[in-house]
Amino acid sequence: MSTLKYSDFKINPIFPEIITSKVESLEQKCTPHLHLDYDITFVTSGILKLQLGDSTRFYHEGQFCLLNPATVHHGEGVGDKPLSIKNIKVSPAQMLQVMKLNNPENTQYPAFDSSPIFDRSLNQIFQHFFDLLRADTCQYQAISDEGWRFLQTLVNYASFPSSKSSDVSLDLPFEIRIMKDKIREKLKIPELAQKMNLSEHYFIKKFKRLYGITPYHFFMQLKLETAFRELLKQQEIQKVAYDFGYSDQAHFTRLIKKHYGYNPRAIGNLLKSHS
Repeated sequence: MSTLKYSDFKINPIFPEIITSKVESLEQKCTPHLHLDYDITFVTSGILKLQLGDSTRFYHEGQFCLLNPATVHHGEGVGDKPLSIKNIKVSPAQMLQVMKLNNPENTQYPAFDSSPIFDRSLNQIFQHFFDLLRADTCQYQAISDEGWRFLQTLVNYASFPSSKSSDVSLDLPFEIRIMKDKIREKLKIPELAQKMNLSEHYFIKKFKRLYGITPYHFFMQLKLETAFRELLKQQEIQKVAYDFGYSDQAHFTRLIKKHYGYNPRAIGNLLKSHS
């Protein structure tokens, strides 16, 4: 389970491709999880200990952590002060639009290093945009202006993958790309292991060592994240649940509510009210 379970999570209808959340005095240790978005976390208090595969990073108060899509991670607060964070998630499609501002022919998605970043200028821009997105009244022009300013500042910290493809998934490991291709189907672990030329037992063991969770749990998180993004495109609940293999729509609704703080109908109503 991600920190979203414990966070104050919010969608702004003006920028539905950008989602905010914040956590005050987080006490729970998060289990390994992933997001399909770029994940920008700012530590407002305490120290964030983050596990990324077999490496561990520490982010102190006033520092940023930038993660690429589908990065499995889990963290906890350490030190004397309780951990509080603010978070902005940006869809790959939105980041690609930013890249195209300077070069309309660009097809590369930015890639970020996970090293801690301390930048007062980025801090100020982040905080202002974050507050605008979460304000009770939507200031369309201010949100739009500050949003593009924030994203353009953010890409200054990016390197770029060698792939010339316009599909960010091609920069993911082979086994994850297979999962993305099968996202609307049932995952068959033996078939996936065979494609990797590994025995099922060794594949599961290796996958868990690399990502911290089993292939099945990774796939189910990937499926739910993808389904959630379809809801943000104002797709019908029944269609999304059916397309992603959730035969029980009530169960699907509970999962979305549990992970993201909104039920699917509330997401649709929020977006339609500003369309």
